[in-house]
Amino acid sequence: MINTHRAVQANNNSPNYKEADKRQEEIIASFKKLAIDIQGLHYYRYSKSFSGGFEEFIEAIAFYHFLLHRTVITKDQVDEYFKDEYGQMWIPVKVEDYILGLADFTGELMRHAIHVVSTGKYNQAMVICELLRKIDLDFDLMATSYLPQLSKKLGTLKGSIKKVEQACYTFQIRGSEYPEEMYLTIIKNHQDKYEQEQIS
Repeated sequence: MINTHRAVQANNNSPNYKEADKRQEEIIASFKKLAIDIQGLHYYRYSKSFSGGFEEFIEAIAFYHFLLHRTVITKDQVDEYFKDEYGQMWIPVKVEDYILGLADFTGELMRHAIHVVSTGKYNQAMVICELLRKIDLDFDLMATSYLPQLSKKLGTLKGSIKKVEQACYTFQIRGSEYPEEMYLTIIKNHQDKYEQEQIS
């Protein structure tokens, strides 16, 4: 994700994703090595050991997919990463891993939205905010009826929505009170504060 964030921030109009593509190929190669050792029942026996890896990969490709297409990646589109030239999956991806990966992806969406607002593109940030709200609504339903472990990630998602809403509020409401360069600085400081929270 760091590579894709850097690519966008370096050139918003025409980002270069070569570094992200290379990293993606390396991760797929690692999954192919893993697939050899987890055939059949071994997949379910050891799934707890590698599910986190699936979630992180799905988080990354979901964000990459959003940057390219402005849509949420589907389960079928995730599966395409794990199919051979004959269309056969060489390693399955559980629905649970897909959903939990998407939950982590919302944090990347929030981070991107804050950056977008800091460049003065309020409308784009609001589109992302609305998408986060829709995902939050869906996840609330799934967490109670289908995937209880999703509940642990909902607090972070709701916090992400609040951060984007605050940034948009600063731009839309308080922006009218200050010169443009000043409120963009306020939002940029908001972004920098979030980055420091992530490091600490």
